[in-house]
Amino acid sequence: NASSAKDDEIGRTDRIRVPPFDTAMEHQIKEIKNSQYLQQSPSELVQSAYLHLIDIIPAHRQHPFGTTNKPYSVEGVFCHLDWSVHKADPSTVPMFKDLQKKSPSCKATKITMDLHTAVMAARSYDGNKKHKSMKPKGFVFHESRCGSTLVANSLAAFQPDQNRVYSESGPPITVAKMFDLKYEAESIQLIQDVIYLMGRTDDENEENLFFKIQSIGSKSIGVFRKAFPTTPWIYMYRDPVQVMKSHLKEKGTTRAVCLRSLTRPSSDLKRLVATVEQDSHASIEDLSYEEYCAAHLATLCLAAEENVIDSGRLGRFVNYNELPKVLIDDIIPHHFLGRRSTQALSLDAIERIMKVNEKYSKGRHTGKMWKEDSVQKEETAWQEMKDASAKYLYPVYERMEAIRNQNP
Repeated sequence: NASSAKDDEIGRTDRIRVPPFDTAMEHQIKEIKNSQYLQQSPSELVQSAYLHLIDIIPAHRQHPFGTTNKPYSVEGVFCHLDWSVHKADPSTVPMFKDLQKKSPSCKATKITMDLHTAVMAARSYDGNKKHKSMKPKGFVFHESRCGSTLVANSLAAFQPDQNRVYSESGPPITVAKMFDLKYEAESIQLIQDVIYLMGRTDDENEENLFFKIQSIGSKSIGVFRKAFPTTPWIYMYRDPVQVMKSHLKEKGTTRAVCLRSLTRPSSDLKRLVATVEQDSHASIEDLSYEEYCAAHLATLCLAAEENVIDSGRLGRFVNYNELPKVLIDDIIPHHFLGRRSTQALSLDAIERIMKVNEKYSKGRHTGKMWKEDSVQKEETAWQEMKDASAKYLYPVYERMEAIRNQNP
């Protein structure tokens, strides 16, 4: 039949698999099992925008480019997400992984299919009044521990019915890391196709799409710019000592995001250390944890600095100490939405932003309220942290500040 033919095209004939689930979700799973969606093939579920792209995996462990007659060879993992949870209060599901966990139907509807086939099917299906793919209105890159989640929550909150915000979702950073200069056109198409699928909606009210990328994605800003050369973006950063103290809670800790690459330092980090130490043979192993953390954060800022300078105002620096005012007055209405200077956000939108800024951005369901902690971080920072910040981070921080202040 036609349905089986569609399944055969994507190399899968199985229907939705329902894996084990906990009892708290049982009644919701039953509703899904009895729904009309289980009467559709995987390709039809993707076409209808009922299923959302949540992950990317290499097809059969192949190199993504040049191994088949398709522009790329990767598989997409899809499931149904309950976006209403994020729209209602983004602080309860601040990261994309939280949204997946709080979407009971995700487990019940998870499928894997060839990504290129999924994109072609989706594009041929779109164009009617109900189904569309939103183009990205803005990307948020960041140094980490600098208020970027608060920015993402604000983007979700100011017009919840109209906005969709992906906060550190897997697919964009995964395909950005796959970028291969030998297959530049194919690499760019893969990124564009991933964003196209993630922007698809059957909700007529949705029209604004935003992405907050993982901090390591700052090194891929140039790749995203190639794929979306006219899309505005920002880079979030914060005072070096304050950021360092957010990473390193106590002396001697190795459980910090900035130390994840300790055993496999990047080439740009090695170059930075050699430059700062004025020794081409400087050993990474000789760095203290504080120095390594500062050097890692500096590589993110240096990548952002290069791209902001080259972006012609499409890229903007945003300091943590400007939040939330700069979002309300400038970044959201003018930089991201492209409104004229006289067109401000509505009072309701501003009120929603201010309300979400009262909460701890990663509070999840604790109800924790936000407290200003900049002074406390500086007072509790130890000398090695301050010295490492001065050596590696403050030079690029001061240049970012100068650029930001030149172009308010």
